[in-house]
Amino acid sequence: MAVTRPSARGEVLRSILLFSPFLAVTLAALVFLLQDIAGEGAGGGTIVGLVLVGSVALLLAYQVIQSVRDLFSQLVETTGLVERRWSRSEFFLFRNSYIFVDRNVFRLPPERLLGIDRGDLVRVVHYPHTSAVESIELVKRGGGSESDG
Repeated sequence: MAVTRPSARGEVLRSILLFSPFLAVTLAALVFLLQDIAGEGAGGGTIVGLVLVGSVALLLAYQVIQSVRDLFSQLVETTGLVERRWSRSEFFLFRNSYIFVDRNVFRLPPERLLGIDRGDLVRVVHYPHTSAVESIELVKRGGGSESDG
């Protein structure tokens, strides 16, 4: 039972296109705050703003860099037991499911997780840095078929 997802590369590209403009705006705000500090001196509010905007810039830069690295990476294969599975809603709109396999967390749409339970042996083909899943295949059924959520 192999479920193929031809849009894994598209998911990586969408991530770059989504987060890059936010990174550019955040970096522009960071430059503005740094110029403000250099020109007037450091005020308390400016320092707090610098720390907040700098933290957001680091997080966005990390996401964009990982996605760009995956754009030029080859797919890798991870085979292991599903140690945990769970679901949650993103922004109250999208329902995503997750599995934990061999120290990696993979996000899957709920329909791709239907035949997979905790304890099953699976083969996941994915990008190495963002863990965007190209395909997931059930190799062997595990002992327990209860799910975590």
